Amino acid sequence: MSRKPPVVLIHGACSQPAHFEAWRDRFAAAGYRVVVPALPGHAPVDRGILRLTGFGGYVDAMRKVVKRLGEPPVVVGHSMGGLIARMIAAERLAAAIVLVSPLPGGRVPAPAGAIPYFAAVAPLVLTGLPFRPWPSAIRRLALHDLPPAEQDVVAAGFVPESGRAYRDLVFGRARVKRRAVRCPMLVLHGSADRLVPLEVARGIADKHEGRLVVIPHHGHWLIAPSLLAPVADHALAWLADAVQTGRRSKRRRDQPE
Repeated sequence: MSRKPPVVLIHGACSQPAHFEAWRDRFAAAGYRVVVPALPGHAPVDRGILRLTGFGGYVDAMRKVVKRLGEPPVVVGHSMGGLIARMIAAERLAAAIVLVSPLPGGRVPAPAGAIPYFAAVAPLVLTGLPFRPWPSAIRRLALHDLPPAEQDVVAAGFVPESGRAYRDLVFGRARVKRRAVRCPMLVLHGSADRLVPLEVARGIADKHEGRLVVIPHHGHWLIAPSLLAPVADHALAWLADAVQTGRRSKRRRDQPE
């Protein structure tokens, strides 16, 4: 068996590295060297940086993290971090990618239930100013399937986001070409995701010939500590095959029991 590659965990919008602590510990226990960088302006929070940084600035920052490792890592991205992971893979900088509840490369979807919350922050997004979603929006759209006590802990860690970066996503300025991603790819998506429809995950997996695993009855926050067994452990099992043997995934859709 070849030496395991390093792993980079990239958080999503309004998030921070602390949200990936349980995954960091799980991957480290499995023998991986794990790096959990913060997107610019997220940890520590710096509204000045957020006002000046677009989505391209996020990708640039994560590209530098990956290149400093000296070898192609496994890049795991949650939500917006999943899109960043795809863009890094498109540059042939990743050994494999794991996309957890990923955003698409085109325009960000707006499910009907999320529209009132999106409308509330739209003026800040359109003017490129930092924004932070309402606590009620966080719970209803991202954390609804988690135990109340865990929702409290996760919600407390949410931080402001760059309106400039999110505006780039709203206007579809972060696209990934069909044949650009050639490394093994796993997509993990909740069947009850209220932020990103399951059809988006299907489209990403089909576009890049990756494997889609649907997590039944769960929503957007699949990186929650309570979901390590059905989500993170599935990713570790997949990596043992896809990375250690060097095989590229075929178009498969799995649904754990």
